[in-house]
Amino acid sequence: MAVLTLKFDESYKTRSMVLGGWIGNDTRWKRREKLWQKAIAFENGTLPEGRKISRYHAAEMNANNGEYKGWENEQVRKLRFTKKLLNISGKSKMIPVAVGIDLIAFNEIFPHRDLPGVGNAYLLCMKALMQQLGTALAENQPDDQLAIVHDHGDWDVQALSGYNQMVDTAAWEHRHRFVSITPLNWRDDIGLQSADLFAYESMRYLDDHNWEGEDMRTPLRVLFGLMNRSAFGFHIGRRYLELLREELEKDGKLEPLASK
Repeated sequence: MAVLTLKFDESYKTRSMVLGGWIGNDTRWKRREKLWQKAIAFENGTLPEGRKISRYHAAEMNANNGEYKGWENEQVRKLRFTKKLLNISGKSKMIPVAVGIDLIAFNEIFPHRDLPGVGNAYLLCMKALMQQLGTALAENQPDDQLAIVHDHGDWDVQALSGYNQMVDTAAWEHRHRFVSITPLNWRDDIGLQSADLFAYESMRYLDDHNWEGEDMRTPLRVLFGLMNRSAFGFHIGRRYLELLREELEKDGKLEPLASK
């Protein structure tokens, strides 16, 4: 029996949210993280003092702000760095996973929520992620278990709450497949930076496709082209949310998601 590790991050806009990351064993994670650090070190070796980067941060790099301020004038650098990180991720033989939610539909169907911001949506995504992965492990890798590491941030409480709700449900047949959940930051776990890349690009695809009718961006297309396996994904859309609302109302328990 092997214990694999899922490392994930969240990425969201007003209309869409995604929890996304990668599953792999310790050997593959160590190799990816070593190559990732080398890629950052290479760029820092070509950057002047005062402009060096501490990490890969998808939102900052795409917006050309924070540590990536001025990178809009360095397209060669941005392309080189992105290609290197995509190659590291796509050729690592790890499993990409993502759960996305339509925040517009969620806010309409559950207008009264007990958590601020997108906390309830995050909680729902966390539970859906575990439900789907539990089933997938049973079908494809029945002897393996999963340890979860997530990016430390505003929704640590929701991540832990969702995890505990799932593993404490005696009737859930896959609860024994999950062994731990740990919040870490990008300094303590380099692998979370690669989760950030996949979560961001998956969120952009979900948002652009659902609301603008656009195809996936080049980075995600390149990443899928490099992988020798398909991604594992699940979308929480309007119909799913409507059925969930109906079920909760029928059972007389809308909490913690919502209440009329």
